[in-house]
Amino acid sequence: MKITYIASLLALFFILVIFFIKMDVVTDIDTEIGESIYHLHDSGFSTIISAIGMLGSTIGIISILFIFMFIFAWFEKGFLSSAVLFLSVLLGNIGNKVLKALVARERPTFPQHIEEGYSFPSGHVMVGLLLFGMIAFNLMKRTNQQKIKQTIFCVTSFLIILIGFSRLIEGEHFLTDIIGGITAGVIMLIGFIKLDIYLHQMVKNRKEKRDIAV
Repeated sequence: MKITYIASLLALFFILVIFFIKMDVVTDIDTEIGESIYHLHDSGFSTIISAIGMLGSTIGIISILFIFMFIFAWFEKGFLSSAVLFLSVLLGNIGNKVLKALVARERPTFPQHIEEGYSFPSGHVMVGLLLFGMIAFNLMKRTNQQKIKQTIFCVTSFLIILIGFSRLIEGEHFLTDIIGGITAGVIMLIGFIKLDIYLHQMVKNRKEKRDIAV
């Protein structure tokens, strides 16, 4: 119930962000923040952040997705976790494209901006959050040690923040695009985690019934 309540609040917040964007309330602030961060574009720091940001690119997402699908299938001796992981990334990507088409926000116009298409919400952040969030969930549910779970959570959160920051440095997104990507990603992540738990419980129940019948 608590998770559903959080998801509902996030959905309301997401709608509010879209409203502010469409009403042109945040454009000036977004542009000012974007210009400040974009000044770091030619620094050595930018090179490192951009390299990390590649993890949220199409190539990065696909590569990491299939690596972990194989790993989870190998250790689980089944394909359920891998299938949910794949489904989360697939539907996350589709959902991101639909949201971009609905909001239809143009990208920032910085000199080295190279990507085409609409800006809100950030696909790197939204789909990346779903991928790494589901990976983190699958790793966390395989350990009972709280410190390990906290470490996985913190590392994953920091990675998503760095991916978002890389999109600002590269001038491909406004700050609210990053916020929107995180918000939409978390909402979908909650849904897929609940789906994963439900499906695994259903499989477990069926196995127990078969064992009893035998």
